[in-house]
Amino acid sequence: MSHLPIRKFLKREKFTIIFGLIIFFYILGVHLIFDIEKKKSIYISFLYLFLFFMYICFLYFESNKEYIEETYLINKRDYKKIYEIKASPLSKALYEEIKENKVYRDKEEKKREDVKNYLTIWTHQIKSPIFALKLLLKKDEINRIDCENEIFEIEEYVGNILGYARMNIDSTDYVFGKYDLDDIIRSVIRKYSIQFIGKNNSVDFSETKKVILTDAKWFSFLLEQIISNSIKYTENGKILIYLKDNELVVEDNGIGIMPEDLPRIFDAGYTGYNGRLEKKSTGLGLNLTKNIGKSLRITLRCESEANVGTKIYINLKNILS
Repeated sequence: MSHLPIRKFLKREKFTIIFGLIIFFYILGVHLIFDIEKKKSIYISFLYLFLFFMYICFLYFESNKEYIEETYLINKRDYKKIYEIKASPLSKALYEEIKENKVYRDKEEKKREDVKNYLTIWTHQIKSPIFALKLLLKKDEINRIDCENEIFEIEEYVGNILGYARMNIDSTDYVFGKYDLDDIIRSVIRKYSIQFIGKNNSVDFSETKKVILTDAKWFSFLLEQIISNSIKYTENGKILIYLKDNELVVEDNGIGIMPEDLPRIFDAGYTGYNGRLEKKSTGLGLNLTKNIGKSLRITLRCESEANVGTKIYINLKNILS
């Protein structure tokens, strides 16, 4: 076990020692100033010196005890305890620094865990369209539309993972500008036109005649995730897109969401009862839209009723130009 070096102790207590020695020589020479016998003066001086030496020894042992305890706690990395024992500016700064580092490490650990969970779900889910495509290609008569649908689904999964990766880097490439909201919506509808036809869904788009201040690429990505979800859970139905009180609404008359699942639909990896039943949901798309929305100053909310339909509200109040 390490001990407090004597040289370090003497350096730290040098003013106390110097002051004590000054008093010793003062007492030693007091017979020259006052009418006191020289022998008595020497006796008092050395008695004081002995007592002063005992005080310095006591001071060293106390300091050494603190030093050993502090060293032990440092080795254990118990910086909070060090701060409680000795609230010096250095120990306080050390404790605050360690506390900040712990918060940062915990944050990074959570981020790594989130990435791991996301990749686990994503890897499991992308196998479905790949497997389906392999089966379609083994048939004597290849159905081109079915193959294109599976390829489109694979492309969507790839787009999701790329979007997720870009969301988790510090240099996310946001380029804000003024864009026609109707143009963005039309481009997304065109992208999903085959999916609308494949599920026999009609789309009713009411023009908003609004201009928004946003990043067109990321806003389109957000809207694609929402419309894609509506298509997945709606068949032989209708999807409506319209503006209501500064909120863009994507409404469908699909299978809807169970009441107990509704509060958690934006959580990462949460698929809900209908998502598990249909085996179509990764539980990642809506979580991604929520995170993108934060960056674009957009909030999302959902209203749904099982077997009736779902409405996703995209609040545009902060970005309407």
